[in-house]
Amino acid sequence: MPFKFEEVGVYSNPVFFGPKPWEIDYEHMCYRLHQPAETTVMTVAYESDYDKLEALVPECFKLVEPVVTVMACQFERIGWLAGNSYNIYQVSIPCTFDGERDHVTGDFLLCLFENHCDPIVGGREGLGYTKIFCNIPNFKMLNGVWTVPTSSWDFTFSKLTVDTNKACPDEARLLEVLNRSQGKMNFKFIPGTGKAEPDAAYPVFNPKWKMPDNYPFKDQMIETKVINCDGNVEWFSPTWEEMPTYSHLAQYMAACPVKKIIGAQLKYYSDPCDFSHSIQLK
Repeated sequence: MPFKFEEVGVYSNPVFFGPKPWEIDYEHMCYRLHQPAETTVMTVAYESDYDKLEALVPECFKLVEPVVTVMACQFERIGWLAGNSYNIYQVSIPCTFDGERDHVTGDFLLCLFENHCDPIVGGREGLGYTKIFCNIPNFKMLNGVWTVPTSSWDFTFSKLTVDTNKACPDEARLLEVLNRSQGKMNFKFIPGTGKAEPDAAYPVFNPKWKMPDNYPFKDQMIETKVINCDGNVEWFSPTWEEMPTYSHLAQYMAACPVKKIIGAQLKYYSDPCDFSHSIQLK
């Protein structure tokens, strides 16, 4: 008997071996929740050039203000990865979507770097996240100064620094930037094969997570700790030879000036890693 898709299941290439067993709770016919990840987050927000950032925004979104937020997350003991860990490096700008059905404000992800292929594949295909690979080591901390570089093909194209010894330049505005978002916005794009038209090209949204009353892992949630402080983001412009696949991305971000650091944040919390509420915006 030839391969056939099951009526219920979450698939990812190669599909022939069946749906992913950890995604669905088939007894209750819902997405399966796993233990939350213990997460350390480094964040820096800064003002940049409006025209350069607006040029990156699809027409379905509208840029709120020329602010770039760079967020590095070190996820540890992730439930859906059987207790393993990986890191991400997210670059976003604040945007709104005003459609026929949906009206939201969120973080529009220009790019989401991750240091493991498995979450990249699932996030790109299933959720429409703009995920790509790069090397992201675990964070370094010395005397209250946290740093993490990112590299591709051995070229370091960015470095994030959070200095907990220094006061936040503009704490009120930093909190406004971080708290106004209702979730993550992405533009799902899957190119066509043998044709110019894409197989998929539409906006998607993952709302901020709210703990349900029956969340089974409440006792595993660690106490959230936040330090608002100072920090910096550095971008380095590679040649094509130095970073052949995404040199244009790093070059563009390096050309967007860091006009003013709004502030930085170091945060410890439990992330449920629950992406089952993502939707196509309309």
